[in-house]
Amino acid sequence: MKRPLLLLALLPLGLWAIFVLPDLLAANLGFWDWRRAVVILSGVLALWWMSAGMLLATRPGWLEQRFGGLDKLYRLHKYIGIGSGVLVFSHWMSEWLPKKLAKAGLLAPRGRGPKGPPDVWIDLAKDVGDWAGYILLGMVVIALIRRIPYRWFRLVHKAFGLVFLAGVFHGLMLMPATFWRQPLGWLTVALAATGVIAALLSLSGRIGRRRQYPARIEALHRHQGQLLEIVCRPLAPWPGHRAGQFLFADFGESGEGAHPFTIASAWQAADGTLTLAVKALGDFTAQLPNLLRSGQMLTLEGPYGQFDFAAQEHVDRSTQPAPQIWVAGGIGITPFLARLDERAANPPAAADTDFFYCTAHATTFPDQLEALCRKAGVRLHRRLTEHDGPLDPAEIEACLKPGSSVWFCGPAAWGRALGRQLIGSGLPHSAFHREAFEFR
Repeated sequence: MKRPLLLLALLPLGLWAIFVLPDLLAANLGFWDWRRAVVILSGVLALWWMSAGMLLATRPGWLEQRFGGLDKLYRLHKYIGIGSGVLVFSHWMSEWLPKKLAKAGLLAPRGRGPKGPPDVWIDLAKDVGDWAGYILLGMVVIALIRRIPYRWFRLVHKAFGLVFLAGVFHGLMLMPATFWRQPLGWLTVALAATGVIAALLSLSGRIGRRRQYPARIEALHRHQGQLLEIVCRPLAPWPGHRAGQFLFADFGESGEGAHPFTIASAWQAADGTLTLAVKALGDFTAQLPNLLRSGQMLTLEGPYGQFDFAAQEHVDRSTQPAPQIWVAGGIGITPFLARLDERAANPPAAADTDFFYCTAHATTFPDQLEALCRKAGVRLHRRLTEHDGPLDPAEIEACLKPGSSVWFCGPAAWGRALGRQLIGSGLPHSAFHREAFEFR
């Protein structure tokens, strides 16, 4: 995850150091000239990062494959968004702060040469950039405050396409003429053009359209703990999904759009249905039991993700599974239910899987979990944390065997801590798989 962020930072900085910095050093510049160079450099970096963020927002399949799933791609998108906000703030501060310090008498005033003729496009680019910067910083704050409802988060992300287009206009109009004759300028324009295409796709609502399928709700089942089980039947040919993948479901509620849910069942073409298990974790999901009804239409988009219980890139279900340990917390059981369904329908001759499932107390969901695990050849380790206490990583380590892999889905903080503990105890980093199912 660090490599693409380093590339986004070091590549433009390297090109700037090679093609721009030597001329700056040779010119023996003063403070205000260096300040202008910093303003331009921070603006170019911000444009690179915003363009990369727009590209990732389109959910390109080739990048999803490269980064190990859409959940990880969106996590990178989040980090790039935060970095973009920092760079835009730095760009604005490097422009604004020295002026204020000079006005207060704390810096020598800037020497000005004769003014050239007014340029309406340059003036417009400056004004547009100022407002786009203010709006972008506000959007980053809104996106990071989780108490703000998802629908507002979604609208902010939708509006970012317009802000990005304004930023591109500002950045390219004010980019020095010398940049257009060197690789830094060429790559900046190429990245910006890619981002513009992505922004237009977003604003026109075309992202993910090729992977959308109409569906109908066949049944709804309520369970204790504010959990709703939704059985859906795709009406267009569903391409099938691998156990562990997720989709976006749009129930047609105004302002909400599509929400991500892990698929809780294996795909059986003869049956033609798939199941979603939804925990009331926010305002919208808490309202779903009262909003949905059997026979209602919805739109499914997907499948996405590579949390597929296979260490290799391409899953070969015909081979005997290597030893695995599954760890789930609460609603994090959903990808494991799909895998259990898959294995129960075609039990492996020799399975070696331990499944640690933790909830605060006993629940009615999922039904007959013990019987399903026995049928799938999986050893279930059930833990009620209010009674038994937290799961000790040593219990997981005791089940590790040569070639074992660990698959985790649950609270993010627990997953990070467990990964550090197991990897620190000798588990290869590539053998710990954690679904990064956090899109905010």
